[in-house]
Amino acid sequence: MSGIVPTNDGRASSKPGMTPRMKLWLVIGTLVAAPTVVYGWHDPHGEVRLMREDARREWRDAMRDSRRAMIEARREADEQRRAFREAYREARDMARQMMRDARRQAREAARWYYRDVR
Repeated sequence: MSGIVPTNDGRASSKPGMTPRMKLWLVIGTLVAAPTVVYGWHDPHGEVRLMREDARREWRDAMRDSRRAMIEARREADEQRRAFREAYREARDMARQMMRDARRQAREAARWYYRDVR
């Protein structure tokens, strides 16, 4: 075991003026700055998350808009169907009324024409 050199051989520090507290702050600063140096100034995971959120938001907005458009189209189709039915009923009723009036006039004309025959 004489060939193994211990990690701290007990000699004097290479930086004798550096206190343990200063070493602690240096280590903390290095640990805080290391991710910035390694990954750069941006967070790729955060950017991916933001892009996914934007895609989800756009999808939700598109789906909401399409649902609203479908509801509006159904509403307009119902209104058109209702208007067509109402116009058809009015035309049918008008034709019936005209037929009644025509029959009544024909009946009255026949009564007037044949009044002296009896």
